Amino acid sequence: MNKKIFLIAGGAAALIAATYAGLSVYAGNKAEKKLEDWAYDAQIENRLHWSKVSSSPFGGRVSIFDVELDIGDSNAAIRAKEIIVSDLLDEDERTRIRLQFRGVNAEQEAFSDFRQFSAIAGRNIDRGFANAVGGFQPALNSGLTFVPPFDVDLFVDVDDDAGVVETAINVALPELFDSQISYRLAGQRGLNRQLRGLQRTLTSAENGYQILQSLEELGQTIDRIEIEAIRFTMKDRGLVSRSIALQQRYNTPLDPTRGDADKQRSEHYERQVEQQVKQCERGDLARDLEDVCELISDILLGKEDGFELSIEPKETVRLRDLSKLDDSRTSSRMLARMNLQIDSL
Repeated sequence: MNKKIFLIAGGAAALIAATYAGLSVYAGNKAEKKLEDWAYDAQIENRLHWSKVSSSPFGGRVSIFDVELDIGDSNAAIRAKEIIVSDLLDEDERTRIRLQFRGVNAEQEAFSDFRQFSAIAGRNIDRGFANAVGGFQPALNSGLTFVPPFDVDLFVDVDDDAGVVETAINVALPELFDSQISYRLAGQRGLNRQLRGLQRTLTSAENGYQILQSLEELGQTIDRIEIEAIRFTMKDRGLVSRSIALQQRYNTPLDPTRGDADKQRSEHYERQVEQQVKQCERGDLARDLEDVCELISDILLGKEDGFELSIEPKETVRLRDLSKLDDSRTSSRMLARMNLQIDSL
């Protein structure tokens, strides 16, 4: 009797496993067909490549392996070991998607847009060394000669019925930093429908006027959207600590008569940080953001390894209101309404 039970249970398990595998293959084939159609519609079918696509039986999770996107000239490609697509909702009233990029690797030309990003340490960098990391400034400043494969997570939810837009982007750069930006916007009216309509217009418009009209209507909708919350975090994974070491090693005028070289480097660097903090305290930033100069000092000295910047408006703040930050007469009042806060992690 027990043998029969085990045989039946084993057979049922095998049947379930075979059914699951069969559904996964079928779902994977459907997912790959959708990916091919999307690449064709986006006119990148000749530049986007992958090795295989797999899917959960009911299509809730799709994995695309060994993805490569050619983005222009030679030596300009972005690759990912795996892209995971989940939490997908594709309707007229709502679009939601979660994308997880694993093992992203970009050739040097793909970093060209980041070459002026975040200058922390010295700028006198050998050209050959700069090319090794594609001119990616955070890597250059911290002495990193190779940007390891990194991960990126993206979540977008545009809900017309609720009038809400939510987005979160996470970037994890090994030996550099982890960062996240997320925001929640409210008061949007028909944004998802407009975005879908714009996509159709871009592919079928007979003249530029139709596209400009759609863009103008979209811009008016975006201007009215209200900010509910925005958060930005950054956590050091080696960028700051290596930058401090390089700054002390190469930017310190040593005096052989004063003894210990390491002590001279440390004291010189601390004086530089102190000068930066004094400049910060005399500026508008210190007036509008409490304790920001002290936090900058702690980060530059390696006492803190990250920070969080948050915005949770006490009063209504629309996206169009952000233009007031450019005007010295209105920027302080605007920052007060935005309720800007900064804290260490």
